[in-house]
Amino acid sequence: MLIRREKIKELAETVGIGKAGITTAEPLDYMRERLQRRADEGRVTPFEEQNPAARLSPENLLAGCRRIIVLAVPYANADSVAPGSEESPRGLVARCARGADYHLNIKSKAEQIVSLIKKETGSAFSSRILCDSSPLLERELARNAGLGWIGENCTLINPDYGSFTALGTILVDRDLEVDKPLEETCHDCRMCRDACPTGAIEAPFMMNPYRCLSYLTQATGTFPREFRPLLGNRIYGCDRCQEVCPYNQSAESSPFSEPSFQLFPAEPLLIPLLTMTRREFDLSVGLTSAGWRGKTTLQRNVIIALGNSTDQAATRPLARLLENDSRPLIRLHAAWALGQIGGPKARFVLDKSRQNDPETAVREEAAFALEQFV
Repeated sequence: MLIRREKIKELAETVGIGKAGITTAEPLDYMRERLQRRADEGRVTPFEEQNPAARLSPENLLAGCRRIIVLAVPYANADSVAPGSEESPRGLVARCARGADYHLNIKSKAEQIVSLIKKETGSAFSSRILCDSSPLLERELARNAGLGWIGENCTLINPDYGSFTALGTILVDRDLEVDKPLEETCHDCRMCRDACPTGAIEAPFMMNPYRCLSYLTQATGTFPREFRPLLGNRIYGCDRCQEVCPYNQSAESSPFSEPSFQLFPAEPLLIPLLTMTRREFDLSVGLTSAGWRGKTTLQRNVIIALGNSTDQAATRPLARLLENDSRPLIRLHAAWALGQIGGPKARFVLDKSRQNDPETAVREEAAFALEQFV
């Protein structure tokens, strides 16, 4: 496949890809020790490939893989609450989840690039497109392809667009001219580490996902009690370590950003989300990258955010959930939130739940919430 590196980047721009780079498909054996350490220390999440060796070789995903084209698309700089809108309480949604699902967007653009390359070269070749769901070390491949460097918060930082970018890869079984990795790196400013609400960045380039609010908002099940107050009003993801990064402060706007319309507002009203129907979810949040986690996990986060708001307007809808919702997970978090808000109505329904709820965990949470009144 004879095609210049510059031509591939030109084709990427044609379909709306902000940055593209090319790297080899050689196994990333130098990362093996670091991956094994993460596994040994229990810092591998259920979202990831559990076998470190499977993350190192592109050959496992495409037989005969020779090169990898790495794509980066900046997220839109979506505004927060519209001017003049003062209704509350409101939540906070990470930038990656406000617009249309970036996985589908990048996959579509990557398919167009593959078609254009085949047309340009007049030859067939094998390829495989991956976006965020592959076992490969996507950010390390992007670094090798010259798209940026790894920050202390483990994000890829592009010199033009900062770290608010979505990544995708195209594996191909042909030779291409490769890019050189960038030499730039973080300069130990500590801003991301100091800003993290939970101390999840335990050391430079070392993230504990089980303390990371972004991970915790996506993990199913009971949200750890110790981290609930630290969640604040976040209901999906957490951008804090990126918001304070100096490289994001000076990042340029990009004509290649994702569409700026918001399917999931940056700061949505919280109480209406408690009664969102399945259809309403599917036509809004379900079309974003937050949709994969489902309505129950999102509503669990909304309940915690309402508890943190201490807004008395949330007492009645939370009480209805505690008394009537069929999902124990929702009742448990509603009990906690009512304990944070307080008041006679909250005390009354919590006492009923402490005595009568059929689930032991919910009764125990109601008892804990009542202790907050003392």
